[in-house]
Amino acid sequence: MSARTFMVAALPALLIGCGGGERPIGPSPTESRSGFIEAEGARLRCVLDLPVGNGPFPGVVIGQGSGRATTADGAAYVPALVERGFAVLRYDKRGVGGSTGTYRGVSAANSVTQIAELGGDMAAALAYLAARPEIDGRRLGLMGTSQAGWVMVAAAERSPLARFAVAVTGSVEPVGTNIQYEELGGLPIEEAYQRFGEVATPSGYDPAPVLETLGIPTLWLLGGQDRLVPTRDCVRILNRLRDAGARTTFRVYPEAEHGLLSEDFWPEVDAFLGPFATR
Repeated sequence: MSARTFMVAALPALLIGCGGGERPIGPSPTESRSGFIEAEGARLRCVLDLPVGNGPFPGVVIGQGSGRATTADGAAYVPALVERGFAVLRYDKRGVGGSTGTYRGVSAANSVTQIAELGGDMAAALAYLAARPEIDGRRLGLMGTSQAGWVMVAAAERSPLARFAVAVTGSVEPVGTNIQYEELGGLPIEEAYQRFGEVATPSGYDPAPVLETLGIPTLWLLGGQDRLVPTRDCVRILNRLRDAGARTTFRVYPEAEHGLLSEDFWPEVDAFLGPFATR
């Protein structure tokens, strides 16, 4: 979630192996093309993976976790999405890898401006997809893990091209509030939740007001044992949003940790993506 947490050496797999549990990243019928996305103040190196066959295809832009993420972040999603008939676009964060611009991590203090900047980059990626002849610009969406939850909400607020979003262990807490939960990671989980309830103070970028009026369907896949996202409180917020008319759905995997690395969540994703899929 915060840049600080994901830079911890013990968690590098969360930046790369972001989806599909233990599903192998094996060969998949795909054609890969590279290019650059023109974003405000940066050119973002990107890779577009296309299914075999005749388009136009629906498309998914992959959102990244925190840290200096490249196209490797979210690569585990590519085979599964391509198999389902989706083109998949990934890119290096600004200032990272082959992208220009300045990299800035996200903190509680700067999250309002930084989530906006990252959301703008993702909105630019949607525009890049929509302009391509192989892509059906009416069927574009977003998918990503962890920090990507906030960024996808910001991107969808900016771009009417976003028709759906899938967040894998993304948070609907304000950024600063979520960091307060992260900092309790050394405690047993029950004690952490008790303490979180005592100290949690809303601060930083808050996705909930945007979700309440966003208008597109969003799917939130959460881990019951997540020590970086307060799943129980996120469920409370999601239920409140849904009661208020937001098109939010969620599923909690009770024994899963951050990233859902042990879970096959694709049946849930299939049900959600059905209206947008070609296969």
